Amino acid sequence: MFNLSKRIINAMILLLCDIGALLGAFLTAYHLRTRFEIFVQVQPINEYVLPLMALIGIIVLMFYKQGLYRDIRDLSMIEEYANIIKALTYAFLIALALTFFLKLYERSRVLVFLSWGIALIFLVIARFGYYSILKQVRARGWNRLRVAVVGSDKKVRAVGHLLKQYPQLGYYVAVKVILPRDVSPRSDNLRKKIDHEILSRYRCGQIDSVIISDTVKNYHHILEVHELFNEYRIPHRNVTEAFDLAGFKAPSGEGLEGLMNSLDEGQTSGGYKVLKRFIDEVVSLSIMLITSPLWLLIILAIKFDSQGPVFFRQERVGYHGRRFFIYKFRSMGMDTPKYAKTPHRKGDPRITKVGAFLRRTSLDELPQLINVIKGNMSLVGPRPEMPFIVEKYKPIYRCRLLVLPGLTGLWQVSGRTNKPLEENIKYDLYYMKNQSLLLDLVILLRTIPTVLFGKGAY
Repeated sequence: MFNLSKRIINAMILLLCDIGALLGAFLTAYHLRTRFEIFVQVQPINEYVLPLMALIGIIVLMFYKQGLYRDIRDLSMIEEYANIIKALTYAFLIALALTFFLKLYERSRVLVFLSWGIALIFLVIARFGYYSILKQVRARGWNRLRVAVVGSDKKVRAVGHLLKQYPQLGYYVAVKVILPRDVSPRSDNLRKKIDHEILSRYRCGQIDSVIISDTVKNYHHILEVHELFNEYRIPHRNVTEAFDLAGFKAPSGEGLEGLMNSLDEGQTSGGYKVLKRFIDEVVSLSIMLITSPLWLLIILAIKFDSQGPVFFRQERVGYHGRRFFIYKFRSMGMDTPKYAKTPHRKGDPRITKVGAFLRRTSLDELPQLINVIKGNMSLVGPRPEMPFIVEKYKPIYRCRLLVLPGLTGLWQVSGRTNKPLEENIKYDLYYMKNQSLLLDLVILLRTIPTVLFGKGAY
């Protein structure tokens, strides 16, 4: 049976990470607040001790209500970060309401809003760091869930393959139960099969949970299958596809073809598109202004490090197949072909010394903000590909051209590894089916720790 103490330890560590991030966010916000002389004088920090303790209590309660202390085994963590944003926002709204009703008008509202913004960043970074470490130790065999996979032979093999491919999910397939289509959920044979192959092992502590594959969901009496596990009080999870285990919920019964056929440019409102474009321009211009001294340093470093232009231009394919030139800081030598394959290992001889640092920190992509301002790209969207790659697209892959390409995207923040296009397309499809400002914000926040840790960048 799943070790309850490990779940408690996991929840306690998350709680400590959250409290540390919140305390750090408040201290950082208070430091910044006291440095701005244009505002009225802020109260001494000791006057905020009790309100801060109350606020942290509210936030922890909201996090618990959002399920943010449960055992998470998804690769994407998109829902996790979305829940953090919602819970943190609700908690601060409650705190603001309490300050109004309790007539605590002397408390700094600016400090509250600063704390919210900084806490959001600190919490995402803290959780990203913790889950990154947790995934590594799970890949080494610690805190693994022993599962029984139930379904058709094809789906069971697909789930088993995915769990081997991603050991950081922390699942170990202890039992495989193949159910033929002609078995009725109400039959005694099915109950005997589950009793023998699952229940007995669960009671002996040989398995901790059950994963029910897509084919089982297609049974006419699927509810009875779930009722069997509910009756035995065995934790179970239904997945429409093996891909769901990585944290992306594809619509039931839809393969890639079904997803592509259901995509429609009209599924997002005009208001969303206008607001997203406005945010793209404002954020990109702001980042360019803030980082302008860094641009100068990078330009000088590239000039002193190697011969050639500072900027690198390469033709890419964007929205509706329109071609445009993407801009980057040059990170490779002048003798490198413009459309050579992207480096996927450290120590690639084509990369310059300065270029290696720029690529590792993703600073080489800063000039893409110019593309965002020009309207060729968005801050968030599918990765723009080179023309010769797009020419080889299967019809199903062309759905990526229905939205503006992005500086960052869902699959980039989910590992930045050299995954095959067949796998990356699911990340893009998920984003296209679920576009929203909240999802964009989550991806942008998730990009921060991904860039800081330099995971998958060469």
